[in-house]
Amino acid sequence: MIKFFRKIRQKLLSENKFSKYLIYAIGEIILVVIGILIALGINNYNNKHLNKEEEQAILKSLNFEFRKNKKDVENVLSDYQDYLTSTKLLINLVGEKNEVLSSHNTDSLIERSISYYDYSPSQNVLSDLLSSGKLKLIRSDSLRLKLFQWSSLMSEKREDWDTLDDFLQNMFMPYLTKNASLKNIDSYGFLKWKEKSKLNPKTEQMFSDIEFENNLDNHAWSLTNYMITLENLNNTLDKIIEETSISK
Repeated sequence: MIKFFRKIRQKLLSENKFSKYLIYAIGEIILVVIGILIALGINNYNNKHLNKEEEQAILKSLNFEFRKNKKDVENVLSDYQDYLTSTKLLINLVGEKNEVLSSHNTDSLIERSISYYDYSPSQNVLSDLLSSGKLKLIRSDSLRLKLFQWSSLMSEKREDWDTLDDFLQNMFMPYLTKNASLKNIDSYGFLKWKEKSKLNPKTEQMFSDIEFENNLDNHAWSLTNYMITLENLNNTLDKIIEETSISK
């Protein structure tokens, strides 16, 4: 084809038909430009098609990851409701007589109250999107905003967890270490001691101590504060799952 056009140019030049050659040259340039535009259009179409396919794969992966996270956070919230319930039962027992205290398994209630753990959702897909810059492939501004909200709430969750854990480890546990038998308490946890402490600790005395009540109150506050953040995460999970379930 190139040889064909070259022969036409040479013929026009040899016949000294410059005006016709100029028209021909302009026409040839126009054809080249049209060819380039067509090639660019095809390339853009292919890129958009590939980007759309990659976006669909991203949405599918996000949906799978966040569905798992939702199942996990609901289990954690259920456990934390149990921890809070046990803590409130203990607070209600403060100031009661020994006859009332003896009708409750206070060691078991304490063990349940302090058996907390942190919620650690999977974030592999989201982390990869943020580090690779592929988040821009998601066309939904609303979904991108919710993913950023999720990241912000995760930072808040870490702060609330640190508050909960710091108080228990540095305030409540030292108090229990001095005034209760951790062995008796742990017999209802994963240690499952078969025998109680031979030292016969006077656990019921704690229920006449204002410091014990204050520790329980602070612990209840920390548990509730953490649960509020988990609820916010759960609500955001619902929105992300909904948006990633819709075909774009």
